[in-house]
Amino acid sequence: MRPNETKRKLASGRPALGLFVSSASPLTAETAGGLGFDWVLIDLQHGENDLGNLSGMLTALGTTPATPFVRVPENDSMHIQRALDLGAYGVVVPMVNTPADAEAVVQAVRYAPRGARSWGPIRGLLYGGPDYLVGAAEELMAFAMLETAQAIGNAREVLSVDGIDGCFVGLNDLSISLGVSNEAVAGETLAPAVEDALMAILDACRTTGKVPGVQLYGPGAINRRLRQGFRFIGAGTELRVLRDAALGILGAIER
Repeated sequence: MRPNETKRKLASGRPALGLFVSSASPLTAETAGGLGFDWVLIDLQHGENDLGNLSGMLTALGTTPATPFVRVPENDSMHIQRALDLGAYGVVVPMVNTPADAEAVVQAVRYAPRGARSWGPIRGLLYGGPDYLVGAAEELMAFAMLETAQAIGNAREVLSVDGIDGCFVGLNDLSISLGVSNEAVAGETLAPAVEDALMAILDACRTTGKVPGVQLYGPGAINRRLRQGFRFIGAGTELRVLRDAALGILGAIER
């Protein structure tokens, strides 16, 4: 089966940087995949993408070196299995608040005997290779989004579930859940309650041996979290990168 280079990089202790794609453009996905990020995630939770166009997005991304990930819209077996069947090598699942939520993710991602995923990787075989069934347990990744106060309280138990590879923190929803404005999530230093939550997640990851991940905005914030120990790093979305680059150009032009 095609190796999951992102998983290998993370297993060696190195960070893996990625980009979210929320626009329904295969050309954008292909462009993002060729920029040098370790992984690119097609976002079904927010933005234009859905199961109807996911195959084309993953096919375009599959021409690039980036590992294909999908954020599903909810913790739902059908969405998780369809994303994997279409060639995703990992899923990021929102609102995983309890060990039972994490177990539901594992059941959808893993084949028996660990899980209950149904056989039918139509495009997964094309991308992954004919030994997909044998290799899927080793190559596919499952990340639980910890983004509520409840999830922070249960972080160690959630991450202890066998078959969960790591977590991914959504700073916007986490801030809202903690009663903090999400307007400042792009900053290098966040509100004390959010900083405390991030440290609790890092501690839970160290205890369980799982990968800590977080969505960030800007190199300063990324470098700070890397120093703290976060390793599965989202560097924003393609639309935010486009906006920031455009505003930088416009602001530098003398007119």
